[in-house]
Amino acid sequence: MARQAASELEAGTGNSQPEILDELRASPPMVGEASARLTALSAAARSPAFTPEPRRAGAALREILAQPRYAGLNAGPSWTDRLGYLVLTLLVWLLERGGGGALSTVFWAALGAGAICLVVMLFFLLRAIRRGPRREARQDGNRLEQAARDRFAEADRLAAAGDLTGAVRSLAGAVAAALGDDRDWDRSPLTVREIFARAPEPGALRPLLVVFEAAVYGALPPAADDYDRAVAAAAPFRRRPERAAA
Repeated sequence: MARQAASELEAGTGNSQPEILDELRASPPMVGEASARLTALSAAARSPAFTPEPRRAGAALREILAQPRYAGLNAGPSWTDRLGYLVLTLLVWLLERGGGGALSTVFWAALGAGAICLVVMLFFLLRAIRRGPRREARQDGNRLEQAARDRFAEADRLAAAGDLTGAVRSLAGAVAAALGDDRDWDRSPLTVREIFARAPEPGALRPLLVVFEAAVYGALPPAADDYDRAVAAAAPFRRRPERAAA
C-alpha cells in the first residue's frame, strides 16, 4: 500500500519530494513521517508565501528590504570611498590644467598631498581589514553561544508549560544558533533543513527536523514522546554552549 502511494506521488510530482518517497519505500514503511510531511506540504499549498496582488507583493518586498541584513543597499558611500573620489577628482582637475609642458609647483604640491592622503587612507584601511575579522569572530562566537543558551532555556520553559509546538520552535532555533545562525528560523534566508545540514552528522538531527516540520508547517502539535526524541537529538548542541560558558 505504501509503495503504491509512493508510485502515485512520484507520477504526480516527479522527484521533487525525495524524502517522502524514501520514507514510503522504506522497509518497513515510515508512514507516520511521510504523512506528517504530506500534511505540511498541503498546509503550505493552502497558504502560499507570495501573492499575485501587486500591492501586497510590493509591501512584502519593502518589508524584506527593511531587514537589517539588507541595510547596506540603502547606505551611501563610505568615508573612504568619498575621500578617494575627492582625491582622484582633484588630480584629474590638476592634470587637465597642468599645461602641455612643465607642470607648475602648485600641481606637484597637490599631487604629493594627494599621494600622501592615499597612502594614509590605504594604511588605515588595511589595518581595519586585518583587525576586523578577529574582533568580529570573537563577538559573533559569544553572541551565538548566548543565543543558543537563551533558546534552550526558552524551550524548557515552554515544554514545562505544555506548549510543545513553541518548545520545538525554540529547540530548532537553539540548534541553529549552535550551528552558526543566530537569526530566528522564520527570519533566516535558509530553511531549518538547510541549517541542520551544516551539522557534523545531519542525520542525527532527523528526529528534531521531522517534529519541527510537522508542528510548524503541518500544524500538528508534537506528541510527548516525539518531543522527547527531538530533545535527545538536540542534546549534543545544548552541551556545547554550556561548556563554552563554563
